Amino acid sequence: MVLSKIRFGPATAEFEAPTRYPDGSPLTFPELLAQSRQAFGGRVAFQQKVRGDWQRWTFRDISDESYRLAAGLIAAGLRPGDRVAIIGENSLQWVCAYYAIVIARGTAVPMYYELKPAEIAEMVGRSTPRFAFISAKVLSRFQQPLESIAMTVVMGDSAGEPHRDGLARIVAYADVAAMATDESRATLAATTVEPDDLASLIFTSGTTGGMKGVMLTHRNFMADTRSARRSIAFTDRDRLIMVLPLHHAFPFLVAMCAGPAVGATVTLENDLRRVRDRMAEVKPTIFLGVPQLFEVMYRNILSGIEAQGRMETFQKGLRIVEATKQRTGINIGRIVFRELHKRLGASLRFCISGGAALNPQVARNFARLGIPILQGWGLTEAAPVLAVQRWSPRRFYMSNYYEERFGTVGQAIDGVAVSLIDIPEKELYVHLHGEGELIARGENITPGYWQSDEATAAAKLGEWLRTGDVGRIDDEGNIWITGRSKFVIVLDSGEKVHPDELEEKIERSPCIADVAVIGKNVRGRTQAWAVVYPNYEEVARRLGDGMTVQAVRDLIKTEIDAQERDVASYKRTSNFILSDAPLPRTKPLRKIARAQIADTYEFAIERWRDSWPAYVDASAPAGSADGDDAEPATA
Repeated sequence: MVLSKIRFGPATAEFEAPTRYPDGSPLTFPELLAQSRQAFGGRVAFQQKVRGDWQRWTFRDISDESYRLAAGLIAAGLRPGDRVAIIGENSLQWVCAYYAIVIARGTAVPMYYELKPAEIAEMVGRSTPRFAFISAKVLSRFQQPLESIAMTVVMGDSAGEPHRDGLARIVAYADVAAMATDESRATLAATTVEPDDLASLIFTSGTTGGMKGVMLTHRNFMADTRSARRSIAFTDRDRLIMVLPLHHAFPFLVAMCAGPAVGATVTLENDLRRVRDRMAEVKPTIFLGVPQLFEVMYRNILSGIEAQGRMETFQKGLRIVEATKQRTGINIGRIVFRELHKRLGASLRFCISGGAALNPQVARNFARLGIPILQGWGLTEAAPVLAVQRWSPRRFYMSNYYEERFGTVGQAIDGVAVSLIDIPEKELYVHLHGEGELIARGENITPGYWQSDEATAAAKLGEWLRTGDVGRIDDEGNIWITGRSKFVIVLDSGEKVHPDELEEKIERSPCIADVAVIGKNVRGRTQAWAVVYPNYEEVARRLGDGMTVQAVRDLIKTEIDAQERDVASYKRTSNFILSDAPLPRTKPLRKIARAQIADTYEFAIERWRDSWPAYVDASAPAGSADGDDAEPATA
């Protein structure tokens, strides 16, 4: 393979592991806690509203609680290298549980709390943790013991059924610190955490498919934190609301690493129905989300406006914003939609989208409202951030800079190198096509997969991580993701079709809720087909009493043709398949699970109608949302 077009972040880093950073940035979580405690001790680090009352813990509180908990875990038998599962909703206890595990030289194994017991049991079986922190809500779903776990710590107000037969020893979170002894405290004081100690074991589909445990060290997280801080201007004046689950590396890095590093305040939330209230109370300066969350928010904005009978006024406001932007380059969305900004706390600097590709139209929609969404890119294997769009108020409010770059994930963050390599099996060559598989290098890159040398070797190219993403890099160093290498469809003509590119266009139709573009063999020829789950509400509104299977097909065909009009003819889908059930998606980021897309689907209007309410409920990645969550104010 040939390395081509190597791009570095603006401040290229040495990749030999330093013993300490010259600027004093921490290399381990204990150092991070010590520095934040000293610099910001009495300021609020994390807060959460529980049954109407705010729980606020300062940086000093977080550090003290984490060390008390760590001493208790050591007294209970935790030894360096032991794995400890964390399965629960976002909470102050989740935060301290993680810190306690890693400062005692344990390895945290965060898991998504909405997984089925069998899925959690599989991850436990692979990682063999000796301890587990589990929320009372999650614990109530278990009827069988989790293999290898000797003690379960229950997070939350209730231990549920602490003496259920067959389960391991269960103790309340509050009792763990009380287990500490003088000996365990002395052991903790004498413990030295090394930068290359394993901090997290995170299960993911990985870059080459199949469930894998990604190993991430203290150095990985701290290096990525340092790089992200130098690329995005986080400060001690920032306030963040975290609705994404902390088990995922993207919100984890921001809330658990970058926030404490700069002294920012993080508000934890688990229910999208309360986001509007939290934003009004907290007045966040930065908001994190995944693409589907922003799509839901904008859809709710439109629904709220329509319910108020103010759509005409809203559309007029958009026209004013667009006309002013075209004539002067000035974005007046913040002025025209000032009531909306007021409901969002009136302090929002920008939003960051990660975890999946953001549809450029969504970024465009929010930009017209005066709300910038910066897109980032990364993988769990990179702890996780590799690139992000840089924030410039002048460029957003006074020029068309971002509008001209909707769709890019920005430049590599400082200290990370990104390059392109050929994909011979897909006949994709960088020097011919200007794109290839993106690979990355830096101190943030995982040492490998848990107990899987074969998977590690497949994902690595020397010091480089094979991301599995296909893309190109422009002259500014902006990275444009065009698809996944293993899902690129190679036509018989030798031309390439990137499913992501087509899906991004097709899903602009309000009649289409889910779409996946697949390669299909038809009479010995490879064609691009779309699998479509239609939007029941919109289709029913358009067809009314004339809704038959054929009428739905005709409408969807018209919509697909309209969206593909500006696509090269060879890239267009040859045909489509209707599904009466939502397409499979990953948890919790709600990305289409391409490996699970079938070749054929059935479509019955009754099943489709019955499936729609569940799809709507599941459309938000964290909790459920309704029109009030992002209730807009029109011009």
